[in-house]
Amino acid sequence: MNELERSLAFAVRDADVAAVKRLPREALPGFAVVVPSFNQAAFLRDTLDSILAQEYPVMEVFVADGGSRDASVEILGEYAARHPETIRFDSTPDGGQLHGVNKGIAKTSHEIVAWINSDDVYLPGAFWKVATFFHFNRNALVAYGRNRYVDRELRPVVDYPVDWSPLLSEQRRRMMHFCLVPQPSLFFRRVAVTLCGGLASKTLDYELWLRWQQHLPFYFIDDTLSLSRLHDDAITANADAALLSGICRTVHDYYGVVPMSWAFKYAYTRVHGAAWTRGESPAVGPKVKWLAAWYFLSLNVRWLPRSAARLARAFVAWARQAARSAA
Repeated sequence: MNELERSLAFAVRDADVAAVKRLPREALPGFAVVVPSFNQAAFLRDTLDSILAQEYPVMEVFVADGGSRDASVEILGEYAARHPETIRFDSTPDGGQLHGVNKGIAKTSHEIVAWINSDDVYLPGAFWKVATFFHFNRNALVAYGRNRYVDRELRPVVDYPVDWSPLLSEQRRRMMHFCLVPQPSLFFRRVAVTLCGGLASKTLDYELWLRWQQHLPFYFIDDTLSLSRLHDDAITANADAALLSGICRTVHDYYGVVPMSWAFKYAYTRVHGAAWTRGESPAVGPKVKWLAAWYFLSLNVRWLPRSAARLARAFVAWARQAARSAA
């Protein structure tokens, strides 16, 4: 993000937040917080406490627990009993995080949807900042802010390499090479799901953001809104070959090619694992370079028929539109 782009992002001003706080309750956008969870009793209290600490007056929380076998259900029962008008949960086996998030969205009703995993936390004041953005940007449907990776004890590790451009075409171009959006720092109006659909892929938020950006501009709030915890069971800390292969396939679905950037990440992770989560930066080395070149060539050749089919569908759609216009 260059200086011009950053100057066009939404800068949170204390005076604007104070003005929104003075609004009557019925004029505030309601927040629906969806928390997918499975066997995260060690971190669940931190997540729920960070939500309640927002002290936002119009808020509902739905925890979609996938049938945890640890102390999660007891913790959820305790919080639901203490905050019956705010916190609800369902603990039944489901199809994983994808199913849990979609269920949470369906079980809630407030306008602004927030999705946070049960090992991450919101920073104080995040909801008021987001509410301020949506109050002054009535037509915006999706907005995200900054995020920081932390360790188990919430000590800083590294900032998420967030990026943004006010140009939708540039957002799409950059998303081809990296997920610009830190998932727990993104908030959206419920109608975005109505217009563009909910989670539909095992690559979760990345596929969802790629699909939504085909139609919707994403806006940027220049403030850190959440912390993502890195630990042994975290998805981010366990990016494996299957996940990265799925990401490459998803990128190919939307762009018709696997770029060298993702082939390189795939190769680097195969050789070094998620070293950055441990504070390590192993040298690239010739093995990574050769493996990246192999992935770039082999994946794109393997999926060449899909590219041809994509072009054929695009041509048919163009021809139909041309005929309709002529008529």
